[in-house]
Amino acid sequence: MKSNNKHLIFACGALLALASCSENSWNDLYLKDFEGGYTPTDVQTIKYTLTDNDYARIADNRFNKALAAAQGVSSELAAVKTQKYLNSSIPADQYIPNLLKDSLFKYFALSDGSAINLTYNEAGELPELMASLNGAREYIVTDEDYQIVYGSSDDYTASFSPSHSAKSNLPRVLAAAIDDAEEGDYVVVNYNTSDTDPVFNQTPEPPTGDFTLSNVLTSELTTGTDITVNGVVTAVCNAGIILTDQAGSILVYASGFPADSYKIGDQVVATGTTSSYKNCLQLPYDDNLEKVGTQSYTYPAPVDFTPEVLLAAGANADPVLAVYGTMTGRVDISGNYYNVYFGNREDVRGSLYNLTDAIKAQLNNGETYTLEGYFTQTSTSGSYTNCNFVVTAVKSAAKSNRRKATRSVSVPSVNENAVYVYNGSKWAEASSNVVALNPSDYASMGLSYGNFSGTQASEYLPLYLAHNYPYAQADDEKYVVYKYFANNTTTFACTQYTFNGSEWIDTISQDGVRTVTNQFVKNDGVWKLDPSVTLNLPAGRNQPLSTWFFQACVDWVRDNVPDGAAYVTSYGNNDYYTGASAYQGNVDLRAGSARNQNGEAYDGMSDEEIIDLMKSRFENEVCPGTLSVLYPDLAPVGDFEPTVTINFYYYTGSSTKPAYVIYKAVAKGKFELVEANWNPEEE
Repeated sequence: MKSNNKHLIFACGALLALASCSENSWNDLYLKDFEGGYTPTDVQTIKYTLTDNDYARIADNRFNKALAAAQGVSSELAAVKTQKYLNSSIPADQYIPNLLKDSLFKYFALSDGSAINLTYNEAGELPELMASLNGAREYIVTDEDYQIVYGSSDDYTASFSPSHSAKSNLPRVLAAAIDDAEEGDYVVVNYNTSDTDPVFNQTPEPPTGDFTLSNVLTSELTTGTDITVNGVVTAVCNAGIILTDQAGSILVYASGFPADSYKIGDQVVATGTTSSYKNCLQLPYDDNLEKVGTQSYTYPAPVDFTPEVLLAAGANADPVLAVYGTMTGRVDISGNYYNVYFGNREDVRGSLYNLTDAIKAQLNNGETYTLEGYFTQTSTSGSYTNCNFVVTAVKSAAKSNRRKATRSVSVPSVNENAVYVYNGSKWAEASSNVVALNPSDYASMGLSYGNFSGTQASEYLPLYLAHNYPYAQADDEKYVVYKYFANNTTTFACTQYTFNGSEWIDTISQDGVRTVTNQFVKNDGVWKLDPSVTLNLPAGRNQPLSTWFFQACVDWVRDNVPDGAAYVTSYGNNDYYTGASAYQGNVDLRAGSARNQNGEAYDGMSDEEIIDLMKSRFENEVCPGTLSVLYPDLAPVGDFEPTVTINFYYYTGSSTKPAYVIYKAVAKGKFELVEANWNPEEE
């Protein structure tokens, strides 16, 4: 049969010289005791299903990021990490190859000729709003922003309040802070808000009750003393609170402290016996706190905790109370450890103590900050004196140095998120069907890190919506924005939910996501989505792809042909049922060699009859069977039947010549001959 132009015409001058030696002379000399094929490289056909980490790597891959930026679909790419499916803006044929060649991918080192039958999830077109919200940027309102809101660098509080609401002030805060916004950009804003207005320039009065601050926490206080403290909460961490009365401040400590139950400004009556840990006076928490009200609080002038001040504190053997001040240095984040380094000093460092998620969200690894809060205790770690610090506020060191230290007022507040969109001229709240989870929402779910990971979003969000929207009507939609952690990074994700009359359903995952399997083939070092396969099998010894394919043919003959082992040589790497030779990387059509291997099978046949029979077996029996083993998942795609084209060489005894066979996949793993040509050079 005639060939189309697409088929390969082989240049074989060098190979003719190789073919002049006896087919098995090298085997006879060097492989006397060898049984089985030789595979010098890693050519495989495998099945693989993308994992959660794989989707995250697709989104984080630097080549994919560059491609998505060029195509204007960066948000859609970021969504792949959290949604765990590809979408029409992130097609598999463009974005999966960069995963397959990533050194972190399990099979990145496979050799040319390998194929991965890859199973993955994909969706159609995402709603425009959902695509825009995925990967939205975050803005955390700073102390400097609150100073602008209150119109003073001295009389302000790090929170919005009834007289200075978030709704009224966030548009101008964002306009001043984000100067590169484009129409349609979304931002998740994190801020504090309070139901209490701050009171400036006077001693604040408690809003309710007869609560009076005690005068217990004096410098004369020692361990083992039974005390009752009427104090105000002035700092919160994940291991306790700082409780302050008129005389001083003390750490109320407990492992597993219910930090979300306390806010700065809470009035608390605490009873207990003082103890010390690493020269820090503290009260144990054991259901010994009673909240009686709330009030505003003005922090004292801060102590500047320089390295020298901290070293002196570390040398103090007497347990001391907590001290309010500032610490400026470079923040280093390693897992759950947040340390502050002062230039190149190796004798002292700050150790940020049990940070809340709201404080962690404001810190970036390697950046320099001025931190406000309470110094509590010291310890030794190698050459370092570690100085524990409970953080109350985070400021950019550069901005903090531009102004004097302030005495800001603290009011009871909560930390919240809101979604804003830029309409081309100003920032405005996103539509009412956009919902952003707050830090308190994660806390109520028992998620202390303030984000989802793994499958938590799909598990918790329907419950969250049912709780917060008990009167939802059928077909109501919500776009839920949340934080998602994977591969050591946290990003924003969005999922569309629809109420079906009885429960909230992840609309896209339920209706628009399908699981597909497609083949990716590696040729010339490049992975491509290609349901059709072309195998170019060069003749000669130690040709990896040829060795791999013809060894598979030999194995198929041995395992599937009656008395198949009789056709296979003692070395196990070629057969004379078809002439397939993994050793020489070709089809050996020498009738004499076939008789020598299995004379009984070919008794009474002429050379021409033996050669025609071996060709027919190769075309119609062994190749289709071998392809079923090598490509078990190759199947029609709709009406399209993918093909496998095999360009190979055969040996006549005097020369090596090119040939090809073409098969189509008529069902999953089932192949039918389309065309065979043993003499393409004659066309």
